[in-house]
Amino acid sequence: MPKYIYKCEECEEIYNIVHTFSETVDTCLQANEQSKCNPAAKVSRIPQIINLVKKQEKKTQVGQLVNEHIDSAKKEVEEYKEEMKNWIPKQ
Repeated sequence: MPKYIYKCEECEEIYNIVHTFSETVDTCLQANEQSKCNPAAKVSRIPQIINLVKKQEKKTQVGQLVNEHIDSAKKEVEEYKEEMKNWIPKQ
């Protein structure tokens, strides 16, 4: 079921309510003797912001990270080979 956000116009309380698409909430849920809202206090639905993910300035191409890792591994292997050429075992 979808989640909806409502805000009371009197007490300005914000509610996250899960209900079916066909249902609606018309009055404040906090309307009682202790609340400053009257039982007929209206609530309005607040639109939800979807897709809060920030877009990257530079998109990485498919496989770019793998290729970078392979290149760095090749460099490490070459450095290791150079070290081994000059290696002399201890006696």
